Amino acid sequence: MLAAGSFLDPLYRIVGWLLAFLYYPTHSLGLAIIVLTLIVMVIQLPLIAKQTRSMILMQRVQPEIKKIQQKYKEDRAKQNEELMKFYQENKINPLASCLPLLLTLPIGIAVLGTFRHPGIQYHIPRSGTFSKLYVDICGKTTVDPGACGTAIKKHAPSALHFLGMRVNLSAANAIADSIGAAAPYLVLLALVILTGWYQVRQTQTRQLKTGGAAPNAQMQAVTKIMPIFFGVISYGFSAATTLYFVVSNAWRIGQQHFVLNKMYEEEHPGFKGGASSPAPKPGPEDSPPPLAAGSAKEPDRPSPNARRKKKKRKR
Repeated sequence: MLAAGSFLDPLYRIVGWLLAFLYYPTHSLGLAIIVLTLIVMVIQLPLIAKQTRSMILMQRVQPEIKKIQQKYKEDRAKQNEELMKFYQENKINPLASCLPLLLTLPIGIAVLGTFRHPGIQYHIPRSGTFSKLYVDICGKTTVDPGACGTAIKKHAPSALHFLGMRVNLSAANAIADSIGAAAPYLVLLALVILTGWYQVRQTQTRQLKTGGAAPNAQMQAVTKIMPIFFGVISYGFSAATTLYFVVSNAWRIGQQHFVLNKMYEEEHPGFKGGASSPAPKPGPEDSPPPLAAGSAKEPDRPSPNARRKKKKRKR
């Protein structure tokens, strides 16, 4: 259980200060979380673009990589040495796919930790311009965070409410009261699973359409389970953290559709992001040329009257 005094406490304070800063104009902690998530997503966009270019380049040189692997399959040390040399010569970073995680994962952990025990009131400013969030949660800046936490358990202030939820509570906390009280939290969990599933489907569809290898059965099983797994673990996370996951997933879906697919279209002209391109309609140049004068023609078929007359003469 993460508490105040944890080695991650400075990170929690940064997130708490940002939330207090964003709460000041919005007067909504839920909106502050959404805006914070969007800021994080915008900041990581250059890293995502770099990751995508690296993946496109890896696809392009895949035949060469397979040749190296085949050539040195008996000597793994030499194989790794040659692969690293190949990556350096072609300016490929095989770890580029990890770069976005270096930013988004710590922020996600910080949002989770900021709202966990002993509470957000320990991590937000208590003085100055941006103390408004503390005042709206605890009543006064002079109230001790511990006493504030006790008061919150008895009666949650309006600052902690968003879309019928208390952002500091989880679905597990809410369902202890009643199913009706837990309904908004369960909808949020469903959105985590749905957006995660759609994101995986989007990625796999793009890989197939750009000529990438289809994932093996084991990988397909893992990617199908991961969105459900995220939904299950989010059951015990605060609504604030679950909201962060949903907004992140929704952003990545839009990012992949509007930005990354454009990059793949430039690399693969036949790729159109989703549906395959329709077959081109035959133009005038595709129709057969007219027969030249004097060339052989298909014999005309006799009319029905001519055939009847011919039968009468035979009789």
